[in-house]
Amino acid sequence: MDEFIYEVEVDICARTFKLKSDKEQNKIIACVNTDEFMRVLEVCDQMLEPCMIVYKELALTTDK
Repeated sequence: MDEFIYEVEVDICARTFKLKSDKEQNKIIACVNTDEFMRVLEVCDQMLEPCMIVYKELALTTDK
């Protein structure tokens, strides 16, 4: 196996993880519910260096 993950982009609002590899192939993991999202996030925290985990900006809207 000669492909490595160098960054994971976490989108809290969409409950997705975008895995970026050194071979420029991206894979998206979409979680069905919050429990699944939290389990994947826990694995990322345990297996990756903190600098490899990037959080996408939250989508904020305001009502006028």
